[in-house]
Amino acid sequence: MPGFQHTGWPIAVGYDLTRGTFLCKEDGAIAQELYPDPMTQLPITESQIDEFLRAFEDCTLPKSEWTHAAHLLTGACYVHSMDREEALSKMRERVRSYNESVGGKNTATSGYHETITVMWIRLLDGLRREHPALDRASFAALAVQRFASRRDIACEYYSFDLTTSTKARLEWVEPNLKPLS
Repeated sequence: MPGFQHTGWPIAVGYDLTRGTFLCKEDGAIAQELYPDPMTQLPITESQIDEFLRAFEDCTLPKSEWTHAAHLLTGACYVHSMDREEALSKMRERVRSYNESVGGKNTATSGYHETITVMWIRLLDGLRREHPALDRASFAALAVQRFASRRDIACEYYSFDLTTSTKARLEWVEPNLKPLS
C-alpha cells in the first residue's frame, strides 16, 4: 500500500473567530506563538481533511505526520461529526490500529493510553459545545489553535504518578487534581 503524501497544504496556525478566517504561516508572530515548531503542517480545507483522515484510518499516514496536532485535528473532526461516545470509540480503535501499523505495540507500558484519549475527547467535546455553529474545518483549526501548545494539559487534571500508571493506560481513570467539565 503506498504511503500517504500530503499535497503541500498551507500551514494552518489557527482560526480567528472574530474575523472568521484561518491564520496562516504568513501571519509570522501569530504562527510562532501558536506553533513554536514551524514544521507543523495540517490540512485546512474539507477535502484536505478528508484526505488526511483517510490516510490515518487506512494506516498510510507517515508516522512523522502523526503529531500531537494531528491527534487533535483527528479528534476534533470525530467530535464534530459524531456524539462524544462514538468519537471516543472511533479514536480508540483507529489510534490502536495506527500504532500497530507503524510498528508500535499497545501494551500496559506503551502505545495507546485510554485515560489520556478520553480526557482529550472530553476536552474537544467541551470546545465543540462552546462553538456549535462552526463547520468541521473551522472547528478543527480552532481545536488545534487552542490545544496544540498544551501537550501537558493532563498535568492540570492528573498527578504524574496517576497518568504514568498501568491502570490509567489501560482504562479510564477520573482526574485526581480537578474534574473535567
